[in-house]
Amino acid sequence: MSKAKDVIVTLSKKHPQTGEPAQAGHSFVIGTLGKKTGFYEIESEQLNKHKNEDLQQELYKLLHPQTHH
Repeated sequence: MSKAKDVIVTLSKKHPQTGEPAQAGHSFVIGTLGKKTGFYEIESEQLNKHKNEDLQQELYKLLHPQTHH
């Protein structure tokens, strides 16, 4: 079973699908988990406040949504 620490985090100034540049002062946080890829946009200033584990946790939520039975 995959875990948040299995997410590979990449930072980019360009949108991962369109290649358009991020807004001024923003970055894209891109995560890969197996064959799934997810991303979100974050203020670059916020990145300094997060550890890699925090980014992995956020991306894990996007890539591996919990299903409730």
